[in-house]
Amino acid sequence: MSLKLDMSKAYDRVEWKFLESIMVKLDFSRIWVNWMMCLVSSVSYSFLVSGASRGYIRPTMGIHQGDPMLPYLFFLCVEGLTCMLHNAEERKTLSGVKISRASPSITHVRFADDTMLFCKASVGEGKEIMRVLQDYEEASW
Repeated sequence: MSLKLDMSKAYDRVEWKFLESIMVKLDFSRIWVNWMMCLVSSVSYSFLVSGASRGYIRPTMGIHQGDPMLPYLFFLCVEGLTCMLHNAEERKTLSGVKISRASPSITHVRFADDTMLFCKASVGEGKEIMRVLQDYEEASW
């Protein structure tokens, strides 16, 4: 069975605390983590009304579109889902698919903000996919 996940407007919904915790969990140096969090959280937007600047807004979540670091930071956020899928596979609650007998099992593939999940078409594995997705949602919000 395969499932396609489209994380719509995913860049806008990245929780900064989750991004920070992923970098810490992946053993990035504290200096690097602080620098990245400063980069992410220092964005502000201003408004032009009739040609004059009228205040600004500081977002509290999301990654600024157009930031050259955006794909890498988003990749780190989705790495949490990858780890959860690998853990489920190690526990034998998710089996993935094999292209050939000698190939490794594949539970997912990713491209940008799209993810394809693969598992056996069974009630047990369907429930496991739902559990992993619910746990990921809870952790990332």
